[in-house]
Amino acid sequence: MKRTNISATWRAIRSLPVDHFPLFLPGVHPIAAFFILWRLKRLGYSNCKVQTTAKGLVVHAQR
Repeated sequence: MKRTNISATWRAIRSLPVDHFPLFLPGVHPIAAFFILWRLKRLGYSNCKVQTTAKGLVVHAQR
């Protein structure tokens, strides 16, 4: 069973850094992917995807 961190998940949803991609978010719950994609699209990013790994999420996006 993989461990997720509530505070890491909340930080990923509320204040995702968008300075470089791909971006690895360790310990983030997969449910955060929906909110991350929504935020990236709102900020004008395209070709967005989030991959779930055993250690967290990997975010890909292009401007």
